[in-house]
Amino acid sequence: MTFSKYLLVAMIGLSILFVYLLCRDPALEQPIEQSTIYRLMMLLTGGAGLFVALTLYHQARSQEAASEQALELSTIKIINDLWITPNLRLAHEYDQLGSMPAEMYPDLSIASSRDMHQVAFAISIFQIFEDYKTIYTHDKTGLDVWLGNFLNWAQSDTLQRLWPRLRINYQPSTIRLTEALFAAANEIKALRAKQGQVTYDDYRAAIQTLAPIVRRM
Repeated sequence: MTFSKYLLVAMIGLSILFVYLLCRDPALEQPIEQSTIYRLMMLLTGGAGLFVALTLYHQARSQEAASEQALELSTIKIINDLWITPNLRLAHEYDQLGSMPAEMYPDLSIASSRDMHQVAFAISIFQIFEDYKTIYTHDKTGLDVWLGNFLNWAQSDTLQRLWPRLRINYQPSTIRLTEALFAAANEIKALRAKQGQVTYDDYRAAIQTLAPIVRRM
């Protein structure tokens, strides 16, 4: 049941109480100002005004939240069209583009289609970190689930190798999150090397360290 429906039910209940007491009031001949019914009527009038005010406020907040979410999704789509898609095309059309991929990323030593595919995929992963940071307050999956996925990805040596040359493309908050993920992922890798395997509790401990970082962004 929505907030507005709760308020409406409360007002209907108050109205029913008002009618019931009106029918049972034994002192209808007394001055109206002293009547219990009069007081209840004033209470009902005030409650109705409060109901309208709270409903309007709730609707305004709901519309504001919906607008924010729509803007976030629109921003993600724009980034996908203007940033992710061109890099995927550089990878898929590498053989037809000649020296262009290497010229566009002169610091990444792109010398083959495979190199460009790795760069394009790394860019998409880092963009996922940024996009999730943008929309996580609306996400119903849960922060811990996503951080578990991100920790798996962040253990990639290739991602960590490409990151220093690609980090300039992302917001400071995304840089902090990505580097925190890499630090936690390297701890996981060290534990695996030491223990032979990593437990669920090891991942949970890393996630609990990372979660406050996301919430502060």
